Amino acid sequence: MSKLWRTILMTLTASTIPPAMAAEGNHSLSDIAATAAMEMQRRAKEQGYSDVDVQVRALDSRLQLARCDFPLEIRPEQATRALGPVSVGIRCAGEDSWTLYVRGQVTAYVELPVLATALGRGDIVSAKDIKIQNRQMAGETTGIATEIADIVGKQAIRSMAAGDEFRFSDLKDPVIVDRGQQVDIVSGGYGLRVSMQGKSLSSGAVGDRVFVANLKTGKRIEGVVASDGTVVVN
Repeated sequence: MSKLWRTILMTLTASTIPPAMAAEGNHSLSDIAATAAMEMQRRAKEQGYSDVDVQVRALDSRLQLARCDFPLEIRPEQATRALGPVSVGIRCAGEDSWTLYVRGQVTAYVELPVLATALGRGDIVSAKDIKIQNRQMAGETTGIATEIADIVGKQAIRSMAAGDEFRFSDLKDPVIVDRGQQVDIVSGGYGLRVSMQGKSLSSGAVGDRVFVANLKTGKRIEGVVASDGTVVVN
């Protein structure tokens, strides 16, 4: 039995109307809860999550909603969140129409790269620092690096402990040109390449724009840091 259906059965047991309160004209709360749970699972799978666990909050057993003679409808949902606390609108479009919002908690297991060993601030992440772990996520993975290629070679902005997930906000491209460092300034185009000696006036990572001073003329020039540590001037 799947996690989803174990959850639904637990929810139904908690939310079913006691026999003394039940009325033949009332819609089954079990049916409403099951419909909501399946919709929560569908939304999570639609966003790419595969191992999904749904826990529907027990419905108030005092609810007495008219029996719906039509298939229950799902209210359009503008929110895009699929994990964490979510709600689903269930609607009956019958003669005695009603709408009920069912709340639940949705989690999913996701394989994520995490730190195998602690890193200090300023350390460069290597492949040996990373391991893959299957983690239960109660929120979206937005802002979390899910690909090793997006991590290796980055520099830690803060100290990180073993087991930490890699957030993009915790990583940056490493500085390869330091302020005051002597650099090669490269200029040219159409097959013509001119190189001259300069001094960087600011620090920068690959792709950053920095100012450099020509050591011979003292002229201040702006260029882009290349992967080989040169500063390219267009």
